[in-house]
Amino acid sequence: HRDLNIFFTQNPDNGDISFVSGTSSIIQSIKNIVLTKRGERLFNNHFGTDVVDLLFDNPSPAKLAFLQNDIIKILEQLEPRILVDSVEIVYPDTDREFDIRINIDFYLNPTLNQSSMQNKQTVSLTVGAA
Repeated sequence: HRDLNIFFTQNPDNGDISFVSGTSSIIQSIKNIVLTKRGERLFNNHFGTDVVDLLFDNPSPAKLAFLQNDIIKILEQLEPRILVDSVEIVYPDTDREFDIRINIDFYLNPTLNQSSMQNKQTVSLTVGAA
């Protein structure tokens, strides 16, 4: 499985847009799904999450737990190549910080990749000013 590189870098061999594959493709897909605001995609209102709304909110622990579960559900629906192990949302401790970090631990789906679930991988996303 391979996808277009979202940065549209040029393939040095043939001058076309380069592709990403394997784990790089999966990580790019996870970032795309989680960082897209729900409703932003035309004709696909269910794609994405409400992570961006956290930037201007003071979320309760219940809201953070809901968002963690929402991220897991949307990744299960839209990215069958992985099995999500955990989602951690690190919210800033002070009023001066605007960045929210999201750590997603996942395994490659052994039914699709003929691999074991021994190699846990982590994607760290930053939502905010940085």
